[in-house]
Amino acid sequence: MKFRFIFLALGLLALTASVTGGAVYFQTVNTLVHDQARKMAQDGIEILDKSISSILKTNQKAVEVLAEMWSVQNLFNRQNPETLIEVKFALDDFREAYNATRCCLINREGLVIAASSGEKSPVRIGDDYSKRPFFQKALAGEHYTALVQGTTSKEPAINLSHPVFSEGMVLGVALLTVPLTDIGEIFARSTGVVALTDEHNIVFIASKQDWLFSVLGATTAENLIDIAEKRLLRGEMPTQLPITFDAAKGTARLPDGKGYLFYRSPLSSSPNWQINYFQEYGQIDAQLLQTLFGKTGILLAGMTFFVLGAMIYLFRQAELFLRQREQAEKKYKSANLFLSQIWNVAADGMRVIDKNFNVVQANETFVAMTGMEKKDILGKKCQDVFWSLLCNTEKCPMRQILAGKKQVEYESVKESPAGKIINCWVIGVPLHDANGKFVGILESYRDITEKIEAEHAMEKAFEETHKFAEELAASNDQLHRRQHELALAHDTLKQSQAQILQQEKMASVGQLAAGVAHEINNPMGFISSNLGSLAKYLERLTGFIRTLEEKLPQPPDEELAALRKKLKIDYIMEDAVHLVEESLDGAGRVKKIVQGLKNFSRIDQAERLAADINECLDTTINIVWNELKYKCEVKKEYGELPPTVCNAQQLNQMFMNLLVNAAQSIETKGEIRIKTWADQDFIYTRISDTGCGIPQDKIKRIFEPFYTSKEVGKGTGLGLSIVYDIVVKNHQGDIQVESEVGKGTTFTVKIPVIDTPPAGL
Repeated sequence: MKFRFIFLALGLLALTASVTGGAVYFQTVNTLVHDQARKMAQDGIEILDKSISSILKTNQKAVEVLAEMWSVQNLFNRQNPETLIEVKFALDDFREAYNATRCCLINREGLVIAASSGEKSPVRIGDDYSKRPFFQKALAGEHYTALVQGTTSKEPAINLSHPVFSEGMVLGVALLTVPLTDIGEIFARSTGVVALTDEHNIVFIASKQDWLFSVLGATTAENLIDIAEKRLLRGEMPTQLPITFDAAKGTARLPDGKGYLFYRSPLSSSPNWQINYFQEYGQIDAQLLQTLFGKTGILLAGMTFFVLGAMIYLFRQAELFLRQREQAEKKYKSANLFLSQIWNVAADGMRVIDKNFNVVQANETFVAMTGMEKKDILGKKCQDVFWSLLCNTEKCPMRQILAGKKQVEYESVKESPAGKIINCWVIGVPLHDANGKFVGILESYRDITEKIEAEHAMEKAFEETHKFAEELAASNDQLHRRQHELALAHDTLKQSQAQILQQEKMASVGQLAAGVAHEINNPMGFISSNLGSLAKYLERLTGFIRTLEEKLPQPPDEELAALRKKLKIDYIMEDAVHLVEESLDGAGRVKKIVQGLKNFSRIDQAERLAADINECLDTTINIVWNELKYKCEVKKEYGELPPTVCNAQQLNQMFMNLLVNAAQSIETKGEIRIKTWADQDFIYTRISDTGCGIPQDKIKRIFEPFYTSKEVGKGTGLGLSIVYDIVVKNHQGDIQVESEVGKGTTFTVKIPVIDTPPAGL
């Protein structure tokens, strides 16, 4: 009995332990399996969010760059064929670069004024987008991103619009429409069923094609009617997907009867859009139950051998659990492999550094940039892999981020132990774990070596071109021998010498002015001569008529007197003299203008001759008088100046730039004072205005090429650069500037006194 009792007790104890252990084990394994599946779903949707957000941010940045282009803003300010052609090339480049179906510019009335060309582009000049949400949102001053459905096809796309600003005003809207091809490829590689919905829960892209353009979740009839009215689906009303959701459990059941683990998360770059992730869990539960209940007979038979059976049971369950864990780890590694492929395909080199300055991760691009092997990079100190002058200093990006900076950007020369030296643009941002704890930084390296080499080549080309121009000016005899070389260098000069192009334009204007002056001078010569002869003839005729009056008998014939009165002979004799005098005065004015044009162009003189600076100033004032007379009063205080050998045409251009700048600085009405004086070695010219003045922090840069303190579209930045070249480089003089904001600016030009031209000129 005792043995039976003990056996029964042991059996009951074994049965109780088996049942209790089996129940606990089943619950534990079931919880672990479902938690692991939920974790994989969350990880998968995070990867999708990062990938989709990266694509959207790239496209959003592209349309922002398009809207901020100077040529685009210039097109809205003043439309002309040249600006339109330049903008069209830019639109074509953007369309090709982003594989866009539509790239265009829209004015404030909602009409397309410029668009890219090509078979993919459905937009035409004059199309009306005034009622479209992307236009209305952007016109209100906000950038806007929306999922759209074409009116002529069911291919989904993304509309990205951005306002075009100028002086704080919205001039129009830039629009870029890109297909969802890249996002579709990401969805196709997903392990679960994935769908992207907009703010109305309309599915615009999914891994299940029969879900497209259907409703996933709650929506309103008004939204569906609104969508149909906009013809996003050719007038077809979207249908509700028959899916049953259990929000508390995070599950969903599809019409095919299969249950899915459901997870929804807003897209980080566009919170109104939702990523919906479905992962089937029925097979996992079925496999778990089959495994547990399939062993029931073996477990019951093993109750006789309590210890051995328990050990075998635990061993088999542990083995099963480990196998399931390995399967889960494989899926997790597959997700990591997907993220790793995105990481390694990046065009920029990227690496992760922990808080101890050790490199813990690097993509293939970064490995190639260093010329090292990946095993020689990971685990090494960051300065031992890519060294620069910022390493171990306060400007080290890691130290700056540890000090609280959210992002560090800088340009640096990096050198690796493999001997590779690269000019890089580096961006560093803090890196946090899932709990938000700071773990290190992520650095992005962009190789800008070719860009810098191109800049150096451009500078070298500029220096060589400038030297070539000086040689041309110094030796007129070498001009014919250099013509062939000049033709070969023409393309380079067009791209890199905007300043020389400006000077050439001024020379062309001078030649045109000289030609016009020459052509006017000839007819005006014989007009003046004829008017002089006519005056003498009138004087003789008048004298003759007066003599006849004295000689004829008195009183004169009544009929003759009446005819004289009718023909107004007395008035004609008196007024004809005044008419000839006024015509001679007008001819004199034209002659003075012609002489001013000839003096300004100096086309009939040698390049360097003795000239009077006062005469150059007067000539230039005559030329730009139309620019000055409405805004300012010109006061001249000329001193006695010795003649000096100079290029009078260049000095005229220099004075013209200074006078026009002075006039433009005066908003309504002001004054320009011109004073000249000389000493033994130099001639001085001071030009002062009562304009707005120049801030002190900008005075040092006003002579730099292409730098301007004026608003966008109101200055080229070449005027004062040309002044500096003419005074300092071409005439070995000096120019000084004094300015006070709100009171005005004074330029003092110093030109050396030269009695005879230098040898060779």
